[in-house]
Amino acid sequence: MRSLSVSDTVQAARALLNEDAPVSQADVSALLTVAIKLYTALSAEPYGDDALAGLTVTPTEACTVATALLHSQSLSPFEFSVWFSSSGR
Repeated sequence: MRSLSVSDTVQAARALLNEDAPVSQADVSALLTVAIKLYTALSAEPYGDDALAGLTVTPTEACTVATALLHSQSLSPFEFSVWFSSSGR
C-alpha cells in the first residue's frame, strides 16, 4: 500500500464533496483532527494575519466549525475570548 502525499490527500478529500457516496461523521472528524494537528504543529505563526490567507471557506462555514470545536472541548465563548485576548493579537 502506497502512502498518499499531502497534495493527494487534499485532492481526495475535495473529491468527497463531489461524490454521492456517504462519508461517515467519524471519517469527517478524523480528517478534521488531522488537519488541526497539522496546522498547530506546522504553522510558524498560527495567529498571524497570513496564517490562513489561502482559506476558502465562508464565514458561516468558519463559524460552524469553530462553534463545533468549542462545544467538543466544553469551552464557552467567554473562555475562548480569554484565550483569544492572550494569544498576542
